[in-house]
Amino acid sequence: MSKSHLDTVRRRFERDARSFDAIYRLERSPFWRWVNTTLRRAVFERYTITFEQAGDVRGKKILDVGCGSGVYSVDFARRGAGRVVGVDFSGNMLGLARQEAEQHGVADRCEFIQVDFLALDLEDKFDISIAMGVFDYVPDQVTFLRKMVALTTGKVIVAFPGHSLLREPARRLRYRLSGKGEIYLYGREDVERIATEAGLRDSEIIRIPSSGGVYVLVGRPSTDAGPRNEGQDLS
Repeated sequence: MSKSHLDTVRRRFERDARSFDAIYRLERSPFWRWVNTTLRRAVFERYTITFEQAGDVRGKKILDVGCGSGVYSVDFARRGAGRVVGVDFSGNMLGLARQEAEQHGVADRCEFIQVDFLALDLEDKFDISIAMGVFDYVPDQVTFLRKMVALTTGKVIVAFPGHSLLREPARRLRYRLSGKGEIYLYGREDVERIATEAGLRDSEIIRIPSSGGVYVLVGRPSTDAGPRNEGQDLS
């Protein structure tokens, strides 16, 4: 990821940390609660899918890449995960994540690291790795996902925002005018290619049609050079 692009994305999340957190927490007015659950429905659907795919996480080690304000990290810990490592480059986001972990009594099992994921140096392996709302901003997707795969012994669960005839032009224009940086959107064939090149096997692609469309990729690290099973579109 180029430094200029990285800096642009980092500034955005430093500035908008509480606004992003409020989407999940539903702590705004009834109007904004309706906006978030209706127009951003995919955000909540991918949350549900992530925990369904993760299954029983008691005692497991979880890596949350682009953890933001810790929504997923803290909830993994609350569900019994033995250790959760959240990685993000926004200090403001991680401040919220640490507060959330303290509030729910799981701070002893949550570690939050401020770093660009591609620069992260970890010797640990994780049972499950996730990246939600991250690949919107990642230009080198295969390199990024390959590193996640290398750190994972079990499932890798990643969300990719889909192309949208109605929403995409407006979103690109909004980002350009507001200086929020470039965004990256994907078709199913893009997700399949990235998964293959990054070394995932037994992949499943779950399509969420709401909010412009999201693809949730679930796969496991390749252990041999055998053929990869094609993902199934469950839309």
